[in-house]
Amino acid sequence: QHDRSAQFQIPQRLYGREPEIQRLLVTLERVSQGHSEMLLVAGYSGIGKTALVATCYKPLTRSRGYFISGKYDQYQRNTPYSAVVAAFRDLVQQLLTESETRLQHWQTVLLQALGPNGQVIIEVIPEVELVIGPQPPVETLGPNESQNRFGLVFQNFIRAFCAPEHPLVIFLDDLQWADTASLKLISLMMANAHALCCIGAYRDNEVSAAHPLLLTLEEIKQAGARIETIMLRPLDTQQVLNFVADTVRRTPEEAVPLAQLVMDKTQGNPFFMGE
Repeated sequence: QHDRSAQFQIPQRLYGREPEIQRLLVTLERVSQGHSEMLLVAGYSGIGKTALVATCYKPLTRSRGYFISGKYDQYQRNTPYSAVVAAFRDLVQQLLTESETRLQHWQTVLLQALGPNGQVIIEVIPEVELVIGPQPPVETLGPNESQNRFGLVFQNFIRAFCAPEHPLVIFLDDLQWADTASLKLISLMMANAHALCCIGAYRDNEVSAAHPLLLTLEEIKQAGARIETIMLRPLDTQQVLNFVADTVRRTPEEAVPLAQLVMDKTQGNPFFMGE
């Protein structure tokens, strides 16, 4: 009889993350001026890392940039480059929706960047063939040489998409499960790019000091790349109260008992609050 809405809806906006959103936007601004940066978002599962990163999508598209993402899987650690490849497949699919003129531009740029090694990329991202056409087979090499060639060719491939007029943001989620080959590629990527922002989200409680991810980040820092870290904390009592009041469409005073219960049960974890 007195309900405010026929539907129960969890608010889509972020609560209590204004300073973090601001840092993200400042980083994007620097990248759109030609800088390359790595931004890490660390925190427990469900704390809102992915939701925070999603806020950069609109400002980036306004500056004609590309936003692509891939996610590592706990059970696919033996598949090299899985999230990076997924992200770039996403990018190539975005290119295929562009005008014929833009597509011809990308064909020229990529053929120039890849030279005789286009087939190396097509083997992992078959959609690239739709942009650059069939490519000649490449010479068969030993495992180490083959991996080195892939690293170099992929670097050139990435660099082709990074320019101040269209910066590239690549978001890699669950970096704590990244394979060694991916970590090496990220390191190479950060060493040689412009107008590139690599955002990595990871669960810091699952990463020890000797974890390959932290060792790779140290290497990237030593090489002179800029790395920033945003640590996401649980929401405080006031933020939980605002969330609950907005959800049940009541005044904060009326929402206090339920907000207190939600805080006790979730400790301010946004995912658990929604559940």
